Formats: sequence, C-alpha cells, structure tokens
Amino acid sequence: MENSNAILVCVTKSNKENPLDELALLAQTAGYTVVAQMSQRRDYPDINYHIGKGKLKELAEFVQNLEAKTVIFDNDLTPRQFKNLEDRLGVDIMDRSELILQIFAMHAVSNEGKLQVELAQKKHSLPRVLGQGLVLSRQGGGGAGGGGARRGGGEQQLELDRRTIRREIRDLEEKIEKITRERRLRRERRQKSMAKVVSIVGYTNAGKSTLMNTLTKADVLVENKLFATLDPVSRRLWLAPQKEFILVDTVGFISRLPHEFIDAFKSTLEETQYADLILIVADGASPNLIKEYHVVKDVLKSIGADNIPAITVINKIDLKAPETLPDTENIITISVKTGQGIEELKEKISLALFGEAIWD
Repeated sequence: MENSNAILVCVTKSNKENPLDELALLAQTAGYTVVAQMSQRRDYPDINYHIGKGKLKELAEFVQNLEAKTVIFDNDLTPRQFKNLEDRLGVDIMDRSELILQIFAMHAVSNEGKLQVELAQKKHSLPRVLGQGLVLSRQGGGGAGGGGARRGGGEQQLELDRRTIRREIRDLEEKIEKITRERRLRRERRQKSMAKVVSIVGYTNAGKSTLMNTLTKADVLVENKLFATLDPVSRRLWLAPQKEFILVDTVGFISRLPHEFIDAFKSTLEETQYADLILIVADGASPNLIKEYHVVKDVLKSIGADNIPAITVINKIDLKAPETLPDTENIITISVKTGQGIEELKEKISLALFGEAIWD
C-alpha cells in the first residue's frame, strides 16, 4: 500500500474502555498503519453517516491532518452511508466485514480458498452496488441540458454491474459446488475406511496451527497474526497401534464473522460437522477468553456441529494463568510453547476416540 494510514471508527452502546482493540489488530494484519481511533456512544447509528455530525466534522479534520487514505468502521455500513462518507471525506471507506474479507483474500492459498474468498467478497459488494441506483437518480439533475443523458448512462452502467456481479456469483458457486462434491467423495472414502477425524477449531490466533504442528510435526504456517492460516490442513496422527486418526486444522473464527463468510466457506466448515471429536482451542492469556470461547461455540452451532463431542483446550498458560475458565466439563490447560499438558491432551483424545488410554 502506497499510503496505508487508516483511521478506525466505531459506534457503540457500551462503555467498553478500548472498543477498537480487535479492529486495530485486524487493520494491522491487513497492512494498515493505524494513525487514530475514534468511538462514539449512541443508541442508534446516524442513518446518513453512521456517526453524528459533530463526530463527522472531527473525523474530517483527522483525515486531513493525519493524511489518512482509509477510514475503517467497526460496524457494518449501509450503501447510503458508504456513499455519503466517501463523498464527504474523499477517502476509501471500509467496514469490518470488508476488512475481514480483505484479510481472507491475502491468506488464501488453495484454489478452493481463493474461490471462497472471491465469492464472499462478491456477495458482500452486491448490496452496495444495488444501493447506488437511488444515488444516481439524485445526481442526474444539476447541469443545464445534460442531466438526463448522464442519469441514463449511469443507470445503464449500474444495471450492467449488477448483472456482471450476479453472473460472477453464479459461476463461483458452480465451481465451489464441484469442489464440494469432490470433498464429499473423499470424506465418504475416509468414512468407509473407518478413519477417525479430529477437527481443531478456535478463535483466530489462539494457537491452533501451533498445536497442529506440535501434535503431527506438520509445517503449517504459524504467525502471531489474525487469520495467519486460512486453508484447512489435514494430517494423520498415530498415537499407538490401532489408534490413529486424521487431524484437521480449520480457519480461525472471530466475533461478528461476515455472514457471507459462513455461506462461502460452508463446504470447508462442514468438514467439522463430520468430525468424531472437536478440539476447541482458546487463548488462556486473552482478557476476552470467555467471550472468545462463546464466539467459537456460536459458530459451531450455526454450522450444526455443536453436538459433536469436544475437548476445550486452554492454550498459552505459560504467558498467564486464566482467572476464569469456560463452564464446560471436558477441559484441559496446556502450553504448546513449553509442551506442558500435551501428553495429557493426547490421553484425553485417545479416551474420547477409542474409549481407552493410549497404551491400554
């Protein structure tokens, strides 16, 4: 990015001390330099600009003084708000969902991952394109004589854009469906071979990929960033004779995931639906441990995987011992970094999958 200076903005009903902490991490992951943060407490967003007029004036001054090229909102914006903010501020406007999808696009490696991200982005952009019709009709007047021609040309282009995006969405859905059928065939072959499957899920940056590497000696990318890995990775893990299973690492979850993400990644996420066991990895050093745990549980419920047996794995206890643990029965605290609790975790997995300890 030539100029990556970004200002973060949110409208919130709560009195949370640092409401933009997570958005700042997302922005940094996407390569932006956060030069200012602004929050406004109000019961309802402004219909035209999302923030009130006073805050809008303050934001415009920030944009000019800090030479920001992007303003990122922690909330979802309507097409009208996008248009009005862009016109008023003269910079790129982005909302939380768009930022998350941008990060997904950066980290997609496989063909399927790239297709899924592109589909999610198209679905997210469509309402914004559809919402421009009213704006164009309002802009049509003004100059003497030429207004009608401009309005007609703009509306024709808008209709062309709509049709193009819808056609591209259909094409992408067809390609993903083909890959989904192939995935289902592989899963059916796996089920016929009676291979057990364990799926690792968790809030982004909780240490899922590090755990995958530790258990299987895999070489999954590990970075201290949100969504460092996006494409699912499968590895076979041997505990003892007749005690082996396939371990699947999945994309990290986050609060307020764009609904387009769930739709586009359904074929990937449904792998978790067919797992024999789920490892829910949580960051024990996070001040938002309980909230993040419940976000993961909510996503599992949304994809129909909430009734699968699960072990809750509280990671990073070498950094900080959590004050409160999630209220769940099958739970273990570990440190992937130091190895603490890893052998006990393997025993728990063996008991859950095979009904006995590793060497029984």
